[in-house]
Amino acid sequence: MAHINTVLGSIHPDELGPCGTHEHVVWGPPGWDLDPEWWFHYPRVFAKCVADLSEYRELGGRSIVCCSGIGLGRDIELYRMLSRYSGVQIVVPTGFWASAGLSNYFLDKDIDYFVELFVRELTEGIGKTGVRAGHIKVGIGEEISPRDKMLHRAAARAALRTGAPVTSHCAWKALEVLDILMEEGLDPSRIIVSHCSHGEAIDPERDKKVAAIGAWISYDSFTVTNTWAVTHYAHPDERRADVVKEVLDAGFRDRVLLSSDNNLFSLGWSRSAPYVGKASPTDFLRTTPGKLRRVGIPEATFWSILTENPKRALAIL
Repeated sequence: MAHINTVLGSIHPDELGPCGTHEHVVWGPPGWDLDPEWWFHYPRVFAKCVADLSEYRELGGRSIVCCSGIGLGRDIELYRMLSRYSGVQIVVPTGFWASAGLSNYFLDKDIDYFVELFVRELTEGIGKTGVRAGHIKVGIGEEISPRDKMLHRAAARAALRTGAPVTSHCAWKALEVLDILMEEGLDPSRIIVSHCSHGEAIDPERDKKVAAIGAWISYDSFTVTNTWAVTHYAHPDERRADVVKEVLDAGFRDRVLLSSDNNLFSLGWSRSAPYVGKASPTDFLRTTPGKLRRVGIPEATFWSILTENPKRALAIL
C-alpha cells in the first residue's frame, strides 16, 4: 500500500496535507561540527524550531520535507520531538548533498555500499532510532563528477528496491541527471529535480522538458531574494512567479512542487553566512500566494499544488 514515511511513523498520502517539499529543519555545511565557535544548545535550538514550525502550521502547513542528508546536521531525535510538539509532520532523507560534501569516511565506499545504506535507512530505520527515511537525497556540484554519477546510480537502485522517491540537487544539469537515473530503470515520476528556481538555474524551457519526461519540477527557493542571498541562489520572487505561471500555462500543473529551501536553524560555520536567518518556511506560506496571485495564479491553485502534488511525489509505492 502507498505510504509516506515521517519521523512519527508511516502515514497514508492523503494525510500529508499542504507540504513544503524542500526545506531544512537544521542544516550545516560539511564540517559544520568542526567550527571552533560553533554552539548547539538543545533547548534554544528546540525553542526556535518549534516556534517556527508551530507558526507554519497556523498558516496552513501540515508537513515539510527536510533535505538535510547525512553529514549536514540531520538529527532524528530532534526532528521527532519537534514534530510531536508542533504538530507538523516531517519527512527526512537518506543520502547526501553531493559528492563534494562526503566526509573522508565515505570516499572509499563503492556503489553497493551506498545502495545498502539507502535501502536500510528507508526500510529498517536511521541508526537505532527506528525512524525510516522518506526519500533519497543526492546532488551534483557545478559539473557532474564520477562520484556524483555513482551516488545517483546508487539512489536509483535503492529507489527501485524500495519504491521511494529520489530528490536530486541538480537543476542546472537536470536532463543529464535524469538520463543517469533513468538508465538504471527508474521511472521519471519518482524523480524530483530540485532548485529549478535558484537564481542562476532558472530556465523555464528546461523545466517544460523535464515535466514532459514525467519528472517533478521543484521551485524551492521562494523568499531567497537579491536583497540578502548569495548570487547563485538569489532572484526576485516576481521572476519565479512568472516562471511558475509559464509552466502552469504549458499544462504542467501536475508536475510542480513549491517550497523555499530555508533553514529553521543553521549550524557551525553557516551561522556567519549573510543569508542565515533571513527567511523561513513560514515566510514562504505568508508571502508566496500574493506573489503568485499578481501573475494570475489564484491562491486556491497555490494550496492545491502544495497539497495534491507532494502526496503523489512522496508516496512510497
